Amino acid sequence: MRIPDKYKPQGYFTRVNKEKTIRKGKGYQYRAIFAIWDGHKWHTQSNTKGLTTKGLADEWLDKKVKEFTAKGKDIMLNPETVKGFAEAHYKPFLRDHKKIQYEYEFQKLDVVYEFLGDKLIDEVNKLDVLAFKTWLLKRPYKRGKGEKTRSEASANRYLSRLRGLLNFAEEVGKRKNHISFKNIVAKENPKQAYISFEEFMRVLDKCYEVPKCNRWKRDRSHMRLTLIGGYTTGLRIDELRNVTRGMLRTDDAKRIGVIKLVMNDSRNKIHTKTVDISTWLYDEMEAAGVFERDDDEKVFNTTNYYNLIKDLFRRAGVSDDVTFHTLRAANATERDTAGQDRESIHAGLGWAKDSNVPEKHYLRHQDYHIVEKGSSYNERLQRLRQLHSERTAEEGRHVERGSS
Repeated sequence: MRIPDKYKPQGYFTRVNKEKTIRKGKGYQYRAIFAIWDGHKWHTQSNTKGLTTKGLADEWLDKKVKEFTAKGKDIMLNPETVKGFAEAHYKPFLRDHKKIQYEYEFQKLDVVYEFLGDKLIDEVNKLDVLAFKTWLLKRPYKRGKGEKTRSEASANRYLSRLRGLLNFAEEVGKRKNHISFKNIVAKENPKQAYISFEEFMRVLDKCYEVPKCNRWKRDRSHMRLTLIGGYTTGLRIDELRNVTRGMLRTDDAKRIGVIKLVMNDSRNKIHTKTVDISTWLYDEMEAAGVFERDDDEKVFNTTNYYNLIKDLFRRAGVSDDVTFHTLRAANATERDTAGQDRESIHAGLGWAKDSNVPEKHYLRHQDYHIVEKGSSYNERLQRLRQLHSERTAEEGRHVERGSS
């Protein structure tokens, strides 16, 4: 946005822009823009905060002008505002130390700026945090072509990023007081969705069906290896996306091996991980020609995986609550049922050996798991595959006898 030079002498500029139509109320959403001239360039602040009327936008701007008049230009341009501190110090810290997948976290900080960006980092208090949470839960966001409101779990992610920002400011001496987020961040309810082995095999069968109205006239068989990779290794989709041929170490005689995963960036701070390749996954890799690929070639196909896999789950009759991430829970639960030690399960999931996250969020035992614990995980997979093949063959014979 270009601001006319005539506003430079007064030192600030205000404007209210009409953003979009609110369909239900047939009104408009407005964005209030406030800019300060520092003698060299304009520093722009903007806010919606539920400004659905021009009157609310004008009210916000009036407050900014009064604050500008009372505090003066130097304080208003203080780099130790929430936004200024985060841009100058917190974002570089996250990026340089690779604490997280920082690009995603920067998007959360942008939302924090919208509500708290112009407030001094040392003046943020618990009431501000509570108000931010209330605003988050009411503020719609885009998902596809529609709009949704955030759940408590979604709001928690933004609150956690704000907590990290405030704690960092406290560590480096920019905040005097500590804010406890107790009773602000809601307790998570562990997910219960699960996909059984039989359901998973139904999903694999659906990979070979050509969906109706499919203009490309092709099946989803290229997703089979990715699905089996997620189910048998417990790797997340972003981890599978990074696996290359050079990361595979296999024993071709025993038809097993390991994936030595190395990632430049990882959501949970684990940049290296070693997980086992079961005989089933080895067979699928061999059938897909993975072992003939160059070391830098990808192993798993994750292109447009979300829509493709949700479609496969739906056509296989799997619960709508099941996602690709549920395969990770299924992997942990099946391994625990097979008698694998908890420490190695934690290592495969990417958690510390004394962490309670796997028990709380990933081990989702069904009744049949309780009575089936015992045999090794690989033997269990082989046995289940054999039983499935025999059952399918028997069903085929019944169909033939019935038709004759």
